[in-house]
Amino acid sequence: MKSGLAIERFRFTVAHEIGHCRLHVGGFIDRTDSGKTFGIWNDASEEAEANTFAGELLLPKDLFIPRIEGKTPSIALVDKIASGFRTSRLATAVQYIHYTNEAVALVLSHGWDIEWSRKTKDFWPTVKSGRISKDSAAGERLAEISSDSGGMVNTPAYAWLVGYDNNSDKDVKEDSVYLDYYDRTVTLLWWDDDDE
Repeated sequence: MKSGLAIERFRFTVAHEIGHCRLHVGGFIDRTDSGKTFGIWNDASEEAEANTFAGELLLPKDLFIPRIEGKTPSIALVDKIASGFRTSRLATAVQYIHYTNEAVALVLSHGWDIEWSRKTKDFWPTVKSGRISKDSAAGERLAEISSDSGGMVNTPAYAWLVGYDNNSDKDVKEDSVYLDYYDRTVTLLWWDDDDE
């Protein structure tokens, strides 16, 4: 095991490499994976396929769904599940989006740039692409106004969602946290129908 590599990261790395061996000709020979590689979940690349394979191997549906049913969306919930499965926060968050019945979206950003987003079918607004809004919790952390959101907070819908302007009084719930290993921010957005 690479010195200093957390067990969660090590387990995911092994599962990711098994994914390469199982899915791709040549397996993991001559591959160099990094924190950036393990953040790729949104395209048709071999790296995204290996990440998806690893997520399914380590966080299987039949064991995952009972841990999220009836629970309020949050990074804390993702962390609790990740701790139980000994998996990374990002891999667990991706599986959460895959299996939850809540109207949530997951956004991965690098600095002020949104790299990708993934949402459930019930999260009907479109998540913006491009730059992080300074009016979001993630933006406040980047501007060093505050630290990670520390739980779901109300954020103006226009900060994250297409179709809302600065005059809109609609909010979306946001939970954002910086992931040091990836040098990325992961954001969980929740479109809570109870707020309508």
